[in-house]
Amino acid sequence: MSRYRSADERRAQLMTAGAELFTNKGFAATTLDDITRLAGVSKGLFYQYFPSKEGLVFALQEKFAAQFATDLTAAAAACADWPGKLDAVVLTCFRRFTGDRGLPGVLFGHVSGDAADSRDPLAPGHRAAHRQLVDAIAAVLGAGVAAGAYQVDDVEATALLFFTTVHAFAPVLRPDIDMADDRLLRATQQLVRGAVGLTTLASTPGPISTTH
Repeated sequence: MSRYRSADERRAQLMTAGAELFTNKGFAATTLDDITRLAGVSKGLFYQYFPSKEGLVFALQEKFAAQFATDLTAAAAACADWPGKLDAVVLTCFRRFTGDRGLPGVLFGHVSGDAADSRDPLAPGHRAAHRQLVDAIAAVLGAGVAAGAYQVDDVEATALLFFTTVHAFAPVLRPDIDMADDRLLRATQQLVRGAVGLTTLASTPGPISTTH
């Protein structure tokens, strides 16, 4: 007799199947039949948890962003000094943007024309993912301001600019720019420090690891 699975387990089962297929086959090549077959469920059961294949992507985007935000928070907390907290957050972003070649690229490279209107090209899950990450950065900045370590007039706007800046780490956005990763990392750390009123230079980064 098969073991009873809760709603949370079924949802997680479908998300695991979708993540594996999207990574191996890509979004467009993965069918709903593929997902339900791998998960061992019916299409009817799939629709109890997700409205469409795009809906599954949105859920995976939010899950990825939640872990990313957790990593940013932990990286900052692990540093005792406030300049180091900023450097650690930038380094965490660097590792995410340069180290994840599989699923994240599929998830965030896919934009559903049905789900997004012409004025807002980001799909709902993508927007929610960005919100989580901007909020995590804002929390670090806000804590630094409260401690008197950072000078930031508008924490939310600065957090948004911070997160937008680290998108330069994505290799796809700089295919024609010959920029060594350590140079880009150091420049970004210095830029972020300057944005919060710190004049000291970021320490020269050591060997860069993509280990999360």
